[in-house]
Amino acid sequence: MRIIVFCCFVLVVSALAVVSAEAETRYVSDQITITLRRGPGTEYKIVKSLPTGAAVEFLEEEENYLKVRTRDGSEGYVLKQYISARLPKAYVVARLEKQLAQLQKRSAAMAKRAEGWSGEKEELQRQVADVQRAFNSEKGKRSSLAKKHQILLDGAKNVADLLNERDRLKAENEKYVADLAQLRQDNDDILRKAIVKWFLAGAGVLFVGWLIGKRSRPRKRAF
Repeated sequence: MRIIVFCCFVLVVSALAVVSAEAETRYVSDQITITLRRGPGTEYKIVKSLPTGAAVEFLEEEENYLKVRTRDGSEGYVLKQYISARLPKAYVVARLEKQLAQLQKRSAAMAKRAEGWSGEKEELQRQVADVQRAFNSEKGKRSSLAKKHQILLDGAKNVADLLNERDRLKAENEKYVADLAQLRQDNDDILRKAIVKWFLAGAGVLFVGWLIGKRSRPRKRAF
């Protein structure tokens, strides 16, 4: 029973080791070409040759050999001493040089675009300055219009006051004219009455004088 449990434990550990190793990628070492064989030994048939930098998927380890799978799906065994977990330095350098060249190309393109952006920036700054000047001009015009509007409002108020004063003076003038006409009418009435009185008084005086003269004449005697 213990032997069965131990065997199960070993199988589980082995399975876990295989699973953990399946995701690991390794590379053929620098400046060599190695053979991928069907089994862990030189007596096995060669499947294919692997050049420096070839990436293989590590499957399991067996003494001096590693079982691997290539990118095209071929499986076989290679000598462990020629396999590294790191990419060969030559390929690292080549990759870095390629990345550097790409970065330099992108930098040159960005510099060229930056020159265009500089011109666009100056154009935008000029447009902003034009808009600012136009805004200040419109602001000045608006201030001037506001002052003119206030002057017109004040003038309209003064005109309204003048019109009210004119209407008041006109009403007073019409009242004075009416009063003057009434005074003239009253004066004419008084004058007519005075004339009549003087006429009557003169007529009375004449009549009285006539009577007095008539009485004062000597009467003629009859013979």
